[in-house]
Amino acid sequence: MVIGITDPMRDEATYANYVAFVKRWMPGAKTQMLSCVTGTFSEIERCQAVILSGGGDVHPKFYGVEEQTDLAKEVSIGRDLFEFDIIRELMERRLPALAICRGTQVFNVAMGGTLILDIEAAGFASHRRGDVPERLHGVRVVEGTLLHTTVGKASGMVNTSHHQAVETPGRGLAVSARSDDNIIEALEWAEPAGKPFLLLLQWHPERMTDSASPFAKNIMKKFAAAFAAGTT
Repeated sequence: MVIGITDPMRDEATYANYVAFVKRWMPGAKTQMLSCVTGTFSEIERCQAVILSGGGDVHPKFYGVEEQTDLAKEVSIGRDLFEFDIIRELMERRLPALAICRGTQVFNVAMGGTLILDIEAAGFASHRRGDVPERLHGVRVVEGTLLHTTVGKASGMVNTSHHQAVETPGRGLAVSARSDDNIIEALEWAEPAGKPFLLLLQWHPERMTDSASPFAKNIMKKFAAAFAAGTT
């Protein structure tokens, strides 16, 4: 029972947050870092589910706006290519997947979608965390979606720490939540029948202060159930 977690390519504490999140709700699971830095792509063969972690921006050339690279931050083409391969592999193997922040953006780009290069430059209010421990904003959940049945709420509060967001959903993806200012905050399969679990979230459930929030706890419990179903 192994869950692959992509390398956020930041400090050890950042990756440790994801591991702790898994251990809290899935104490019997082991974790495996999937990293372009250490070349652990083959380790996905041991995994029964994958978490696509947060981190730096996807290079704009992968969604057709290479001339605007100056708006991107902490890009790593090596990481992008590595995670495109991870996404192809998890789809071929039909593994449950949970994507967080950058993870949502890279999955969307892998499916042919586009991103808002910078939310504020596009005329929206800031969604950055800034210098506060946790910044929150409201989200509206689309009725009838997997996210809606998972959290059991039509709206709620989530943490925010991003300057980019999904602009156009990729092939086969549908919006399941938006922020109060209409930024896409979650995606999932448009036609989920016969497909493995997939939730793409712009917020960070692994570090929400309110760990009992259904926008953190319920999501991880649903992911855990999908993981368990695939290992029986």
